[in-house]
Amino acid sequence: DVEVVRLAAGSLAELGVAWLSVDLSSPPLAAAVIDEAGLDAASRARLREALARKDAAAVAKLGGAAAETLSALLAGSGAAAPALAAARSLALPPASRAEATRLAEVATALTGVKLTIDLVENRGFEYHTGLCFTLFAKGVRGELGRGGRYRAGADFAGGEGEPATGFTLYADTILRALPEPASPRRVYVPLAAAAEAAGLRAADWTTVAGLAPDADARAEAKRLGCSHVLPPGAAAPTEV
Repeated sequence: DVEVVRLAAGSLAELGVAWLSVDLSSPPLAAAVIDEAGLDAASRARLREALARKDAAAVAKLGGAAAETLSALLAGSGAAAPALAAARSLALPPASRAEATRLAEVATALTGVKLTIDLVENRGFEYHTGLCFTLFAKGVRGELGRGGRYRAGADFAGGEGEPATGFTLYADTILRALPEPASPRRVYVPLAAAAEAAGLRAADWTTVAGLAPDADARAEAKRLGCSHVLPPGAAAPTEV
């Protein structure tokens, strides 16, 4: 789990995404609490929907015997340390306690990134079987990606599949999170200075070659959208 989260977050960091945060969750945690409440299928579905909406009033109304615990988990979600403390303070079923312990282990191992924990998250993770995560960036609308534990190859005919862990990154959101690319250094190289073009390209300049002698190389550079021009015999380009 830890390495998959690190891989996803590290990939975004290498692309240049700043102010990255990771929201950890474990859908089985709240599910085990609901299981112990003895609710019928319709009530369970309504309760899960209330948790997905983060509707505290509906959770308290629909939760039955689990209402107090689920309400505490909902209220405790947020910054990692307080969320884990909230989970530790509750009398959770063994399955839920195991998931809370796993969340704490992963949170402890993930250093150098802002962490939050959602103790009741299930929306979009219905087929996941353990720890999940969602990636965000400050000031960017939408999720950059999400992933977690699931069973690969599971089907509706009873096939259980194989344990797997993975993630998906969302290119459209990532593009909104990336800084504006720096404008390329674009230099006009008059025909008389053509021999110097290769050296400029090696120095990361974008070169535009003159194809005929120029009466005014600076004016031609401006016409072609260049920020610099290399006068014949000059040691370096000059701004236009």
